[in-house]
Amino acid sequence: MKRFLLVCLTIAVAASVVAPALAAPRLQTYIVDSKYHYNYNRFDRFSWVTNSKQFDLKVVGYWGADQSQMGSGSLGRDMLRSPAYDYMDCHLAMSVPTGQSGAIYVNGVEITAFNSYWNAVPAGASPSWTLPISSPGNYFSRYNFHEIGRIDNSRVNAWHYGHGRIYNPGWGDEILLNVVVRGFDWAHFGAIGVDSRGRTFTNSPSHDSSYHATPEPSTLSLLGLGLLGIAPLLRKKKR
Repeated sequence: MKRFLLVCLTIAVAASVVAPALAAPRLQTYIVDSKYHYNYNRFDRFSWVTNSKQFDLKVVGYWGADQSQMGSGSLGRDMLRSPAYDYMDCHLAMSVPTGQSGAIYVNGVEITAFNSYWNAVPAGASPSWTLPISSPGNYFSRYNFHEIGRIDNSRVNAWHYGHGRIYNPGWGDEILLNVVVRGFDWAHFGAIGVDSRGRTFTNSPSHDSSYHATPEPSTLSLLGLGLLGIAPLLRKKKR
């Protein structure tokens, strides 16, 4: 009986490690050194969020786990087998508030042309319906789809940035972008990619990224409490 329980426990632990990698979305975004928020505010949830106006953002194309990192067993039989070669021609999907003027710089390229969602979607692409509803402004935002290049699955270089954790890399690659936001209270980032068969992939709503000019509400609350704490000291100095 003890041996049976030990086997069950081992399987459960292995599944908890392997499952996130196997469930990784094909396209992901991640802001380097940012914090993952399940509920930043009522408009922006399940996102990597930064308050810095300049940051590095990754667009990740992930085709599957590198099974050589998963130990022996049934998965180990395919540890040297890579997925069939494929690629995606990718665009960075950006949304900004309506009624505000500003610019987003992507690797030094200034972007100021933001349109309605339907007018901004690139020709030949059919993003998932989840893309426009996962940003803070939803369909009422203004959008730009900036072409960033091709990602393929010829190497093991795609890290899985899942729900606040970073897992071992799998088959695929990443594009690193330097981003600067000016003039906007917030900016939301996703990605779409069209593969060799003409299919459009869209990042999952749980794997997108945002810039917010103001800290999260909880941070502001702590700041307020801190200011209240030093108020008596300031009064003493005035005396």
